[in-house]
Amino acid sequence: MSEPLPLLASGREADVFDRGDGTVLRRYRDREVPAHEVRAMQYARSLGYPAPEVVSVSGHDLVLVRVVGPTMQELLLGGAADLLEVAAQLAELHHRLHRIAGADWLAPRGNGNCLLHLDLHPKNVIVSPSGPVVIDWARAARGPAALDPAAAIAVFVTARANAGSDERLGIDAFIRAFASHFPEAELEAALPLALDMRRASRHVTDAERAELTAFQEETIG
Repeated sequence: MSEPLPLLASGREADVFDRGDGTVLRRYRDREVPAHEVRAMQYARSLGYPAPEVVSVSGHDLVLVRVVGPTMQELLLGGAADLLEVAAQLAELHHRLHRIAGADWLAPRGNGNCLLHLDLHPKNVIVSPSGPVVIDWARAARGPAALDPAAAIAVFVTARANAGSDERLGIDAFIRAFASHFPEAELEAALPLALDMRRASRHVTDAERAELTAFQEETIG
C-alpha cells in the first residue's frame, strides 16, 4: 500500500497534496473538479496571465505543476511583506485579469464581460521566485470588473469573524488599502452582489454571515 501524499494546504472545499514529482494534487472532497475551473486556468495562461499549468483531471482530482513559494497571506502574517505593497500588488493582479475578456462558456455574474476569478485574495496568490501566481479558479466567471475586488472584500469581511481585535484592525486596514486602487462608485455598486454571493456559500458560517450583514449596513446602508 502506498504512503499517503504530504498535505500542503486545506481549503473549504479541497485539499492540496505534494506528489513529489514537481506537481500537486488538488482533491475536492465532495464534488468532481469543475470543468470551468480547468478551462479558466488554461484560458488565462494562454493569454499570459499567471495561472497554474494543468497536468491532468480525473473525477475529484486535479493535478497541476507545483508553484513553489509562500502565499501573500503567509508573507503578511509573518511580517515579511508590507501591507500597502501587498494591497497594491493584489490590486494589480485584479487589473491585469480584467483586461481579459470573459469567454462565452463562463457563467455570467452581473452585467459585464471581463474574466473574473471571484476568489482572488492573498491566500490564493503564491509568490514564486518568478513572480505571483493566482491559484484556485473554481469560482471563475464573467462579469463587471468591479465584482472581483468586491468579492475579495467580502472574503476579508468574513475573516473578521474569526479574528481578534488586533487582527480585525489589520483586516480593516487592508480592506481600505486594497479598495483605494479601484473606482469608489463602481466598487460600491458591485458590493451588494458580492456580499450576497458570499452569504449564499454553504461554506460560510453564521458568524461570518453576520459580519457580512453588519459590513453592508455600515458601508452601504
